[in-house]
Amino acid sequence: MRNRLLSIVFVIASMFIITRVSEVAAEHTISPALVLGFLLLTAYGIGWLIGDLGLPRITGYMLAGLVFGPHLIGLFDQEDMIRLDFLNALALSFIAFCAGGELRLANISARLKSILYLVGFSTLFVFAGVTFTVFIISVYIPFMADFTAITRLAISSIFGVISVARSPSSLIAIISETKAKGTYTDTILGVTMAIDVVIIMMFGIVISICQAVISTHTSIDITFFLLLLLEIIVAFSIGFLLGKVIIFLIKTAQVEFPIVIIGVGLLVIKISHLLGDYLLETYQIGINLEPLLICMAAGFTVQNFSKHGRTFLIRMDRISLPIYVAFFALTGASINISVLSSGWLVGLVVVVSRILMLIVSSIVAGKLAGDSPRLYKGTWLAFITQAGVALGLLTEVVRRFPAIGQNIQTILIVVITLNQLVGPIALKYVLNKQGETKARIES
Repeated sequence: MRNRLLSIVFVIASMFIITRVSEVAAEHTISPALVLGFLLLTAYGIGWLIGDLGLPRITGYMLAGLVFGPHLIGLFDQEDMIRLDFLNALALSFIAFCAGGELRLANISARLKSILYLVGFSTLFVFAGVTFTVFIISVYIPFMADFTAITRLAISSIFGVISVARSPSSLIAIISETKAKGTYTDTILGVTMAIDVVIIMMFGIVISICQAVISTHTSIDITFFLLLLLEIIVAFSIGFLLGKVIIFLIKTAQVEFPIVIIGVGLLVIKISHLLGDYLLETYQIGINLEPLLICMAAGFTVQNFSKHGRTFLIRMDRISLPIYVAFFALTGASINISVLSSGWLVGLVVVVSRILMLIVSSIVAGKLAGDSPRLYKGTWLAFITQAGVALGLLTEVVRRFPAIGQNIQTILIVVITLNQLVGPIALKYVLNKQGETKARIES
């Protein structure tokens, strides 16, 4: 541990000299490669130190980004973050491939009843509970106080639907770190992946209704729902075909296919966004293919429609560490402390309401599914984390509602940040308690 600590201090001191000492510092020395290298080395070291304390390493990765990022010490700035933004897309595509690859039909079918109950009740309870809570306190929230009751309810429903979102990236990272396997792991993985699909459909419906209530220029019609269904079908179809291509690569191509797959994932994200923009600008067709659903469907296809699912996951796992380190370090660096200080009170109320609903829904679903109390009483601990999907949906909220979107985003960033800081710790704890991590199994 001493050597690791000295290495971290040396890297930080070197970065401080390069960026802060006037005789050395110069604009041309602060390159994206330098920032990325610093983040990888520092976050990796701090993650291992945090891991030695029994906490998730991804918590250490995020703390490194938070402490040394633009909003605290500032060894790199917001422009450097923008230059490295492509890494988020790359990492999310990688995580989506792995998430789909972890979903085995045999394991899902064995726990299907529990998974369906958990998906249904947690979605319903969290959405309704958070929506009702925000509506009750909305008269005390400055940007909502002057609206009519129906408008405040519509805005509150945005808080509710974002609260349903989970963090597949954090879940996969913790499962990868702990090598967790077992009934509990299969259940929470199935629920999280299913909700990742549900939230996209649910968000589309809620945001359409909110536009009809808040804006006098928008209406809801059957076309919207048909387009939403079409988006999901097309995304899964493309994902299936992409999965077949990956199977072919595993069988025949003598290449480092994880690197190729990551490149393909990044390409899928870029093409999906460009296609959506093109259709909207040229033909006024609002079809937006969800690239993460495509990547997830591809990983699912490899796992369940070939004999190479295990090979796929093993090879992807070999390159997972630097991707997780970079992704969560950048996530930590994006946490704006000033935003947290401005919306922390309402954000805390939403966090508490969300957790209470997760507890109640987990118990209700577990009892109805006939699960043992040991299993369902701790299920909620695995569902606290929020990250990529929720943040992506917030971007769309700001775009759709320019007048109030920024205010909604400020509060929900507080919620997501608190959940993302607490969630991984809770998840690792419950996996250990269930005895499904590698350390517990080997002992």
